[in-house]
Amino acid sequence: MTTKSNVLYASEARPWLKAYDPKFINQTLPDCSAFDFVCQQNQKHLGAPALEYYGRKITYADLIVNVKKTAAGLRALGMKKGDIATVVSVMTPEVIYAFYAADLIGATLNLVDPRYSEEGIREYIEEVDSHILLCLNVVYERCRQAAKRTHVEHIVVLSPADSLPMPLSLGYKLANPDRNRYKSNVTHWKQLIANGQGQSTAAEPYDPDHACVVVHTGGTTGSPKGVMLTDRNFNAIAQQFAAYEDLFCRGQSLMNIMPPFIAYGYACGVHLPLVLGLTVVIIPRLDPAKLGSLILKHRPEHMFGVPSHYQQMAADPKLKNKDLSFIRNYAAGGDAIAVGAENNVNGFLAAHGVQYPLAKGYGMTEVSSAATAAAGLHNKPGSVGLPLVNTLVSVFEPGTDKELPIGECGELCISGPGMMKGYYNKPEETAMILRKHPDGRVWVHTGDIGYMDEEGYVFLDSRIKRLIIRHDGFKIFPSMIENVISKHPAVHQCSVVGCADKDHVQGRLPFVYLVLTPAAASLKKRQILRELRQMCMEELPEYVQPVAYKFLPEMPLTAAAKFDYRKLEQEITPRDY
Repeated sequence: MTTKSNVLYASEARPWLKAYDPKFINQTLPDCSAFDFVCQQNQKHLGAPALEYYGRKITYADLIVNVKKTAAGLRALGMKKGDIATVVSVMTPEVIYAFYAADLIGATLNLVDPRYSEEGIREYIEEVDSHILLCLNVVYERCRQAAKRTHVEHIVVLSPADSLPMPLSLGYKLANPDRNRYKSNVTHWKQLIANGQGQSTAAEPYDPDHACVVVHTGGTTGSPKGVMLTDRNFNAIAQQFAAYEDLFCRGQSLMNIMPPFIAYGYACGVHLPLVLGLTVVIIPRLDPAKLGSLILKHRPEHMFGVPSHYQQMAADPKLKNKDLSFIRNYAAGGDAIAVGAENNVNGFLAAHGVQYPLAKGYGMTEVSSAATAAAGLHNKPGSVGLPLVNTLVSVFEPGTDKELPIGECGELCISGPGMMKGYYNKPEETAMILRKHPDGRVWVHTGDIGYMDEEGYVFLDSRIKRLIIRHDGFKIFPSMIENVISKHPAVHQCSVVGCADKDHVQGRLPFVYLVLTPAAASLKKRQILRELRQMCMEELPEYVQPVAYKFLPEMPLTAAAKFDYRKLEQEITPRDY
């Protein structure tokens, strides 16, 4: 261990490695595609269920067969190595088959949110010059219009009913008749599979530089960019989570509630559990109000979600007094969770027989969704966990390559096998975030502010772009206020954003949005506000005091179920403060 005057640097000391079994440290990544990795890991368990979709169980053997049939069908449409197909859909078995089928061919999927407008879909099609478009039948008309004046030659339409058990499939079709007027260039999913007969199902030679997907950043803090993630990225995430062998066991289930158009949805919600031999329970479109019912129905040991999901779970009356001891690892990622909210969720879990507190993680699309994890016994309140076993996380002076000692606050940077290939057709933006330092490593500059403690636990303060800077230059991290306000028993959710300073030409002030708990409905809001102001006066410096508070029935969310900070900022009017 290198020290400089007894000052420790994370990149050298790596204190988090003490928490891992040595057999997982510095493992060699498999030299194969993401699809091959799934096949290799499950070759002795082909009869086990890989997917569950509305009661239908699809074995690993079936999964492999369906992937190869999908690859043959796509080849019949003319897809070849290097092509990029655009997918506009929620999570279904067919979307998973398409992911691995494109990987087998050496092609790439461009993943697009089906809620986007016609113009938004067109923009993403044109960005990657797709010639093939796969879309859900309920968004076909919008996709058809979007595909006009692009190079799309073939549209493949899939239906939520394609993999449903027969009675449910018939019921769905009767309740949701397909009234689309399909054009001649449209192929239905089952027709796609039929057309593939006679086509090769052989995999293209493994290319470590091959991008499996182009997945777009959420755009909550800047313009969306297409992130290219490789086989190596996906395999690295799965392999590193295998180090949590006390949590993940073959035969368990993971309920997938995250969409397929974000890295978190595929990397942690699909590929990771399949590599580890779990069953992925597919929930195509989550209604948060039904989360408790779904947990009781499927009893999944694992789930990856965002903080709002678990706050909803803890407040769900359907789960009151229920035995939830089957839960092993329910993890919150994608957004920070305030300390008060975390304590509420952990209190709920403990009261319902769950062995471990809420797992947490930290990452971003550019590192394949995950770089740290706080799971099982390796957890600290307020922390986003330890770096994954073969990932480096350290703190640097913002925007520089000057590493700061452990314990100091600065910009969190990440180096490891999860780092993206780059932004699609954006070399300048890629160079801004992927930077080679004097140590010879390439680091991802996250734009997030935080620190690491002496045990290697990472603590996240705020995004640089969420930073609120006053007219006098004082900097306010929203988390400073959120952590105080979230401790009030009447507060279910809170979010702090910046608003214009009316008294000065420049500078911004903190503005608080609040969602109250159901139990607080009978309380007077004026009294709650008095108590919140008092808490902030007692625990925060004068310059951090919020300028105003506003109650909401619910927080607006992005497509990834994160708080939509942009929308919150835009909805502030001069009359609000």
